[in-house]
Amino acid sequence: MDVVILAGGTCDPDLAALSGVATRAELPFRGRRFVDIVLEATAPLGDLVLVGGPAGLADRQVAPGSTFLESVSSGLDAVRTEAFLLVTCDTPFLTTEGLRDFLDRCDPEAGVNYPIIPIADCEAQFPGLKRTALKMREGRFTGGNAALIRTGLMRASLPVLEQAYAARKSPLRLAGLVGWQTLLRVMVGRLSPNTLTQRTLERAVGAFLGMPVKGIVTHHAEIGTDIDDATQYSALLALQNRDETTST
Repeated sequence: MDVVILAGGTCDPDLAALSGVATRAELPFRGRRFVDIVLEATAPLGDLVLVGGPAGLADRQVAPGSTFLESVSSGLDAVRTEAFLLVTCDTPFLTTEGLRDFLDRCDPEAGVNYPIIPIADCEAQFPGLKRTALKMREGRFTGGNAALIRTGLMRASLPVLEQAYAARKSPLRLAGLVGWQTLLRVMVGRLSPNTLTQRTLERAVGAFLGMPVKGIVTHHAEIGTDIDDATQYSALLALQNRDETTST
């Protein structure tokens, strides 16, 4: 199985000033770069395709796009297997064990398997690193930074994803694509979680993409712990300092 690692994300000005690096893949943590941590975690799982990142880190390395979706497309062009694992490079706690647990739980019939993590697990394992949570009847979850995807179905869905990405800042246009009923249930779910179920979202997103979608519950919070901005990175460094103090 091919493993596509997205490593082209740049740091915003505040994060660049705090960290001293230009890309999130190069962010330092515990004496290593994020990209090195992710490469080590994913190497046992398949053949790596690195999208962006410092040159010379993988045998198969392609240039990133100017947007997230363009980078996904660039990586997808290099995939040779029927399914591939997609992973982002801003996950400093990522482990092979966590990814294997996710893969073992995946539904082979789904076009996309996507990890969802109970927010309580994230708070317990990585205190101080805030995550965005979605309330559903089954509980409060955050999304992971990986996905198991069937290659052919993903290639067929790219035009739809491009429309959605272009409409991401326009609720009216996005509602026209995804469906008003789904967006309404998500909004109502913030106030009354029992109205929104995991299966409802799976069906709605699957209908939008034109393929079966499955949310996979995992308790490996490292899959859902990413660093996007200076506030999160500062919290990460505080967690690192706390661990170092405790160990001494």
